[in-house]
Amino acid sequence: MQSYPSQLNIPETLATATAHHQAGRLPQAEQLYRQILQQQPQQVDALNLLGVIACQKGGLDEGITLYRQALMLRPGYVSARENLSVALWKRGKQLIEEAIDSYSQIITFQPENQQAYHNLGSILVEQGKLDEALSYYLQAVSVQPDDAVALNTIGTLLQQQGKTSAAIAYHRRALAIRPHYPDALNSLGTALQEDGNTQEALSCFNQALALNPTDPNARYNRSLILLTEGNYQQGFPEYEWRLKTREFPPCPFRQPLWDGSDLTGRTILLHAEQGLGDTLQFIRYAALVKQRGARIVLTCHQPLMRLLSTVPGIDQLVPLGYPPPNFDVYAPLMSLPGILGTTLENVPAPIPYLQPPQSALQLSAPATARLKVGIVWSGGHLYKKNQSRSCPLVHFQPLLQLPDIAYYSLQKGIAQTHLSELGWESQVQDLSSQFNDMAETAAAIAQLDLVITVDTSIAHLAGALGKPVWVLLTLQPDWRWMLHREETPWYPTMRLFRQSKLNDWQGVLDRVVHALKSLPVNN
Repeated sequence: MQSYPSQLNIPETLATATAHHQAGRLPQAEQLYRQILQQQPQQVDALNLLGVIACQKGGLDEGITLYRQALMLRPGYVSARENLSVALWKRGKQLIEEAIDSYSQIITFQPENQQAYHNLGSILVEQGKLDEALSYYLQAVSVQPDDAVALNTIGTLLQQQGKTSAAIAYHRRALAIRPHYPDALNSLGTALQEDGNTQEALSCFNQALALNPTDPNARYNRSLILLTEGNYQQGFPEYEWRLKTREFPPCPFRQPLWDGSDLTGRTILLHAEQGLGDTLQFIRYAALVKQRGARIVLTCHQPLMRLLSTVPGIDQLVPLGYPPPNFDVYAPLMSLPGILGTTLENVPAPIPYLQPPQSALQLSAPATARLKVGIVWSGGHLYKKNQSRSCPLVHFQPLLQLPDIAYYSLQKGIAQTHLSELGWESQVQDLSSQFNDMAETAAAIAQLDLVITVDTSIAHLAGALGKPVWVLLTLQPDWRWMLHREETPWYPTMRLFRQSKLNDWQGVLDRVVHALKSLPVNN
């Protein structure tokens, strides 16, 4: 190490240390910062920059301490406040509230600090506080109207809140400022797709791909349009780009992805991805994989283990997250349609392909009941679009006016409390306490005449069991239900009831009531 005189020229030494720091020579810079502090313990720049080095070396706690020391000496020191805010944010949940407060203080000292608005908005998004996040991004735009990133983010937040028209307007504003902004093109495309403007949405994704042909978000988004249109031949191969987006974690296996070749004498790991309903829909492909001569190991969600043990051809089941046994190749369940060349004309639908295991669960019904009907009005709250796909339970009230129908709630989770909130316990039997896993739910559905449900796992379960099931869909539903049709090739016993305009659940339930009235006994 180079030696330095005991009496330092602080400005010169600080400049030398900063030069070392900027050049990546951290040991030399750290030594000089510490020498400055030995001579002048209250030198706030040295405290701040020593904190930066500590954080660069992974010492967040040490860095936070140094930043706090600098701020005690100079409360309005914005650079130290910014560094402290970032360190607190990286530190995680324990200090996240302090990070929010710290960024708020930056804005107090510097009301035009764009980065502070952006970072504070990002933290609040992570916390699920979308309204608060939105307010900060709006402030960022008020300070700098041509902030395309903030405008696009506002649009994304509005989209998540179901305010599609407003979202589209903000995405367009962002693109007016930055026409070649891939994130905004993707965001506008998804908003237009939700609004029913499929062709313009496709144009947005194609523009993004013209800028970057390997943009995984644009490729994935385009696949959803192709699949919605029923173009499975092109859509399913394109759908593989989902695994390169942040929305889907990459497969953690070192073995190769199965390419559809012969599997005689080999073991394949099929692994579940996304939600329970996706697994229930695509487990049908296990039988086709078995025909290739494989030994099949399935890793899936714990609540599905007992039910999927009834699927022929599966040799071993392992819960998700547990280490699987040795295998040669793997395939995500939702990759199987593409690997096996599924088209709209050859969708495998050997209904039923699930069987409910033996169960002691027995449904009771009044002697006058001509129909036993199960209902589900909400999906799982972890799904980011659950609010739009879920139907407020109050819209089911006209069904309860129909005579001689016994209703059973198949709902699990927070939504089951809606029954008591509306005082419907005497009109709808709540079965939730009897469902320990999806096998018990299947046993209940097997005893029903009909299931009426929103787009959630129960729709797939009833369809896979070959039970008549009516699915209530939003104006722009998930790709698998396509558009403008009442039936689906995936489930022959399923009927689709679609919104004719955005959020018009009442119109959907009016048609369901009419259909129930005309339904023959023991359908």
